[in-house]
Amino acid sequence: MPLLPYSSMLSNAFLWTTYGLLKREPKIWSCNVIGVFLGAYYCVNFVKNLPKHKNASVFDVSTPTLPGSVRQHFQGVMAVIFGILLLAFAKPFANTTNLIGNIGVIICMVMFASPLSVIKVVLETKSAKSIPLPFTLISCLNCFMWSMFGWFEMKDINVYLPNLMGLMSGLVQVALKIIFGDNDNLPAYTATDIAP
Repeated sequence: MPLLPYSSMLSNAFLWTTYGLLKREPKIWSCNVIGVFLGAYYCVNFVKNLPKHKNASVFDVSTPTLPGSVRQHFQGVMAVIFGILLLAFAKPFANTTNLIGNIGVIICMVMFASPLSVIKVVLETKSAKSIPLPFTLISCLNCFMWSMFGWFEMKDINVYLPNLMGLMSGLVQVALKIIFGDNDNLPAYTATDIAP
């Protein structure tokens, strides 16, 4: 399973909490502050359950499905948090809130597409076992509701655009689950097996 959905969830929730606070919109920040705590909890549990490597720090662990090492994910999350805090409190721009919203759109799209980082594994093995179905279904429901709320109630492109993209990403993941299922009986294909 990849770490990317959880590290991007933490970054994303922190960013949207800040965005909601700057806009004085409790409907945004109150939901996302919960996501900050859940994202941190998921990241910690992911790291705690990584296989132990002899003479290696857990921060240096890297697997094909992470992508990257735990240290790189940690550094990325911290860069987002410090960058957003710098923007929010330094306020060098007149339109800081919209800038944070635009950054949020990009990070949100990464978060919703991150489970697709295992698509190569799914296509090679003809098994979607590596796609976390509960996470995907909740993401679809969440994205649908935020898309509707952002479009009709708030009329805020920073809210509805990334959630529409997240809904599409989630539906692709559900389609992969339906097409391939969690087949354990199929042999794993190597790169040479699928090369032209």
